[in-house]
Amino acid sequence: MSSWAEVAIGELGRVVTGATPRAADGGSWGDEVDFLTPSDQRAGLRTAAAARRLSAAGARRLASRLIPAGSTCVTCIGATTGKTSLAARPAVTNQQINSVVPDPAVVRPAFLYYLLTAHAPRIAQVASGSAAPIINKRQFERFRVPVPPLPEQDRVAAILGALDDKVAANERTARLALGLAEALFERAVSERAVPETARTCRLADIAELRYGKPLPAVRRRPGKIPVYGSAGVTGHHDEALVRGPGIIVGRKGTAGAVHWSRGDFFPIDTVFYIAQKASFQVPPEVLFLAIRRAGLTALRSDSAVPGLSRAGALTARIQLPGPASAAELQRQARPLFELREALAAESAHLVSVRDTLIPHLVLGRPVGHWRYLSQECSL
Repeated sequence: MSSWAEVAIGELGRVVTGATPRAADGGSWGDEVDFLTPSDQRAGLRTAAAARRLSAAGARRLASRLIPAGSTCVTCIGATTGKTSLAARPAVTNQQINSVVPDPAVVRPAFLYYLLTAHAPRIAQVASGSAAPIINKRQFERFRVPVPPLPEQDRVAAILGALDDKVAANERTARLALGLAEALFERAVSERAVPETARTCRLADIAELRYGKPLPAVRRRPGKIPVYGSAGVTGHHDEALVRGPGIIVGRKGTAGAVHWSRGDFFPIDTVFYIAQKASFQVPPEVLFLAIRRAGLTALRSDSAVPGLSRAGALTARIQLPGPASAAELQRQARPLFELREALAAESAHLVSVRDTLIPHLVLGRPVGHWRYLSQECSL
């Protein structure tokens, strides 16, 4: 590491602290520019998935906070301080996130993401002394990290990026499988396609929405039980709260998002989970597709922190195929669900390999020959 230089984060590029549109500024929300919050940063995934987007007017109002693609976003306020993501396209973040727009003469964008990910525990420790964890912009800019020469940055980013590229490819394939399952559902509820008449009811008629429970990262123990937040899996634990299969609905943050868990899981307090009523049983895969189709995101509140009320969600109109059609739909869709589960398992393994390599490659610890690693990680 003799050629590595220790520099402050502020020397790696321009640091931008995000902001949220003011409630008084109408018309700020739309479909032009990603608006990222900590809940959009997904465990194990390189990029965030924006639950909301700004309008052109909203983006203009926050033009000074706009970050380009390739910026690294770091949560600096709250329980998830240190969480990172790489901006896939131009975006604005909320005030909980500091983003680094990299200086290409000093650091490669891809390496910067892995560098700050590797130092996430240290970043979190800096904020741990206060009741409400926070690292202000000045503290963040002064945080020092060791940085290798650009050619070594490129080698590290190529190895780790190959793993993340495969994870991203798996995610795209999983979305395609879900889209095919949703097409099967549309056919099942089409009166022209089946002799049975589809049923329409309120979500309250067939299920309850139950609250998840708090489970901060510091209280989680190593295990294989997925922990669900409003944006999906946020980590793992050794104990489940709910038996699978199950359906999870975002309550705060990515409100209205609908997730599926084949096995047992732990829903945290930013989500609801579905409990079917004994008097109205529907195959769980079919109910998941029906709830996704109901458009719960349209029922969330339009505020700085979007929320979905239980009372509001239970009024959603749900269309279901008749019993025979539902059973056939479950049979047809199950292989697609199994494909998604297999992809998720593979991605979890790849993320584990990546997270094992990051301390060695990014923090400069020896881990073997570059050529060997490059061959092993070319997926």
